[in-house]
Order: sequence, then structure tokens, then C-alpha cells
Amino acid sequence: MNSIINELYYGNIRPVEQMGGLTVEAAAIMKRVHENEDRLEACLNEQEKELLHAIQDDRLDAASIIEEKRFREAFILGARLMAEMLTGGPQ
Repeated sequence: MNSIINELYYGNIRPVEQMGGLTVEAAAIMKRVHENEDRLEACLNEQEKELLHAIQDDRLDAASIIEEKRFREAFILGARLMAEMLTGGPQ
């Protein structure tokens, strides 16, 4: 059996994929967001649509960076908790 570190390194464990789907509330909000984006896009000319798509792409890129940072911070916190549990005190 491979170690967790090896499994992560080789991509056999993908935490982002294992997080599960959206909650009912979040799914409803995302549905509204997409509907409103579609309504807005229908009112725009081609240049404005390009700008909207650029904004959407940049927002997705920023969200990915933020989620990666949150994952790292949560992982570090979990490791610190485990270290404290195993050693019996703060590190």
C-alpha cells in the first residue's frame, strides 16, 4: 500500500474532486447567477460580450487561486492538529 504522500503526489487522491457537490442553497444561487449572466449577455454587443467573458475568466482564475490557498491552509492546520495530538502538546 502506498503512503498518502505518494498517492497525492501521483494524483491518485484528488481532494478537490472528493469535496462533493454544491449544497441545495449554493446550487440555487449558482443557477440564478448563470440565468442572470445569460440575460445580461443577450443584451450586449460583441465587444461587451468579450469583456464580460474576460471578467468571468478572471473571476474563475482568482477563485481557483483562493481555493488552492484555502486547501493549503486547511492541510497545514490538519497537520498541526495531528502533530499536537501525537506529541501531546503544542508545537
